[in-house]
Amino acid sequence: MLALSFEQTEHGFVYYHYRWSRGIPVTPEEREGYLNIPVFGSRRAWRKSLAGRQTTPKRAYGPVAWKLLQTMPFRMAIFALIFGVVGLVSGFNESNMALATVYVGAGCAMLFFGGSIIAARFRAIQR
Repeated sequence: MLALSFEQTEHGFVYYHYRWSRGIPVTPEEREGYLNIPVFGSRRAWRKSLAGRQTTPKRAYGPVAWKLLQTMPFRMAIFALIFGVVGLVSGFNESNMALATVYVGAGCAMLFFGGSIIAARFRAIQR
């Protein structure tokens, strides 16, 4: 997951702290240093070492979202699809209109999420 913070360029890598942040060029050694920090370790000192560098424009949302969906386990898609169907069935059988709307909305969102994971994986296979 942490590797998605970087995009490879011809001169090394570009680091993005958040999806909407500007990129900061880093060397392959700096990237490895970031990835080797323990999961629960602090990356603040590493980020402070990048302060003052030139930045690149923000990256597009779509390609990053597809990469993130591709890394999600397939079982997440299965669970999302199952809970989506349960939400839709519950919503259509609910007599209270407010609850029915919530169930149907949540069911549709879960179906969309599960379908997005499958579509991202299928798209990766096609390439």
